[in-house]
Amino acid sequence: MMKISVFITIIFLCGYSLYSQCGCMGGAAVGGLTPLGGSANLGVLKENNLRTSVFFMNGYGNKYYSGDIITEPGLVKEYKFNYIGFNTGYGLTEDLTLELESGYFLQKMQDYYYYKLESSGFSHLNTSVKYNLYNSRVKELEYTAGIGARVPVNFSEANVPQNILPSTGAYGILFHSFLHKGFKNEGLHLFLINRAEINAINKHDYLYGYSIFSSFYISKSIFNNLVGILELRNEYRGKDRYNGSIIEDSGGLVFVASPQLSYKIDNFYISCNYDYPFYKYYNGKQLTNSYSFGIMLTWQINLDS
Repeated sequence: MMKISVFITIIFLCGYSLYSQCGCMGGAAVGGLTPLGGSANLGVLKENNLRTSVFFMNGYGNKYYSGDIITEPGLVKEYKFNYIGFNTGYGLTEDLTLELESGYFLQKMQDYYYYKLESSGFSHLNTSVKYNLYNSRVKELEYTAGIGARVPVNFSEANVPQNILPSTGAYGILFHSFLHKGFKNEGLHLFLINRAEINAINKHDYLYGYSIFSSFYISKSIFNNLVGILELRNEYRGKDRYNGSIIEDSGGLVFVASPQLSYKIDNFYISCNYDYPFYKYYNGKQLTNSYSFGIMLTWQINLDS
C-alpha cells in the first residue's frame, strides 16, 4: 500500500500544483486558457517520514470552445506554458501530515498572431494540514481530510493581462479529502480524491471563481517496481469577477483522462503522465487546453532510519 500511495502522490502533486495555478490564466476573453483544475489531496505519511518532489510540466492549447462545441478562433492564436513545481511533506504523527508546496512558471505565453505576450515567475506558496480519520488494514480502507491556505508569492504589476501573470496574486483556502480502497490479492487499488479552492480578491480587484476537483484512480502493479495508473478527473471552476462584475467568458467543466506510469528505484520514484481532456464545457467563448504532459522525481525517507 505504501508504494502505491507514493505513486498516486507523485502524479497528484504534479497535476494539482500545475492545474490549480494555471487557472490564473483564466479570465477576460480567454478564461479557459489552461486546464480548469487539478488536485493534490493525498493520504498521510508515516510518522517522521519526509517526502520531497520536483516536477516539470508542459502544456499547449489552440482550440476555442463555446459550451461544448469548438468555435471560430479568437484574439489569441495559441498558448503554452512550462512549469516547475516543488512539494515537501512531513509526517508529524501517524495520523497528521504537514505539506508545503510551491511552483515557478518558466514560461507562460500567449500568441496574438502579430505579437506575443509572456511572463515568468513564482506562482504560489501552499501550506496544508492533513489528518487521517479512518484506517483499517483488514478492510484496506483509508479516509483522510485536510485544510490549507494559499499565499501569493509574486505580486507582479499588471503590465500584461491578468491571465498571463504567473500568480493569481490572491490568498485562498483549500479543502482536501482522500479515500482509498485496496485489493491486495489482486494488486489493485482504487482512490477517490477531492479538492476545493476558494480565492480572495487580489489587488487588481480580480476574483477567481471557486474550483472543485475530483479524481478517480485505478492502479495496478505491472511488475515489482512498476505501477500503471489510469486517472479520470473532473474539473469545475466558477466564473471570475473583475471590479465586482461577472466575466461571462470564464469558468467551466472539463473531464480528463490521464494514463500514467511510476517506477521505484531505492528511495526514489520516477513518474510520467499525459493529460487528455475528452470533454469540455466552457462558459462564453474560451481558448482551451489541448494537452499537457509531465515528469516527476520524488524522494521519500524515514528520518528514524
